[in-house]
Amino acid sequence: MARTAGKRSQPKARPAAAPAPVRATLPTAKTEEESTGLGKKIMLVGIGLVVVAALAVLAINLATEEQQGTDAAAFLSPDVTVTGAPLTPFAGGAEDNSVGAVAPEIQSGDFSGAPISIEHDGTPKLILFLAHWCDHCRREVPALQSWINANGIPAGVELVSVATSISEIRPNYPPDVWLEREGWTPPVLVDDEAGRIAHAYGLTSFPYYVAVNGAGEVQGRLAGEQPPSNVGAILASLAAGG
Repeated sequence: MARTAGKRSQPKARPAAAPAPVRATLPTAKTEEESTGLGKKIMLVGIGLVVVAALAVLAINLATEEQQGTDAAAFLSPDVTVTGAPLTPFAGGAEDNSVGAVAPEIQSGDFSGAPISIEHDGTPKLILFLAHWCDHCRREVPALQSWINANGIPAGVELVSVATSISEIRPNYPPDVWLEREGWTPPVLVDDEAGRIAHAYGLTSFPYYVAVNGAGEVQGRLAGEQPPSNVGAILASLAAGG
């Protein structure tokens, strides 16, 4: 009896094991602490830089304020010396009792603190008193400077100015900035808080002019605004010895 060859059964393949799920790696407690510590360090460094910058700005501001205070002190408290008898007060008008009198000599400083004086040195002088807050002076200065720019000061005579009645709380302060802005070229003496130079020359109003010859004798005084041509004529007369 013939045998039929039977088929051997093949073992069934087992399904491959599923890959283990990939888990997100979370920082350990130590890593978190290190990260937090680094952040704090960065924050502290940033705060430190801000503080340093603020201190630097404060130091600059304090230095600027100190310099401004020094400059203001130079304006308000120059070392003024007056030698000679004061002139009588003069408010304008035809009669001047001080004509022919010898004007006081003055030692003071300019806006930088450098010494400057009015002396009887043989050179005639026209002395102009100015106040930074005076509207008349603020018109006089640019008008007169324009005349000077166009004509110059005659040879043999000097135009000297005195900054007086200086006040930090009044308009157009400080006076040096005002005169520099106007391009003012005559030399400037600074009066003190007491107005000793103004008092010595009998000032009663602004602007105020005093003309003296080479020996320091008063030739005339003018109170109030003057046309530049009039000032020019006085300078020419002084230069000619009149």
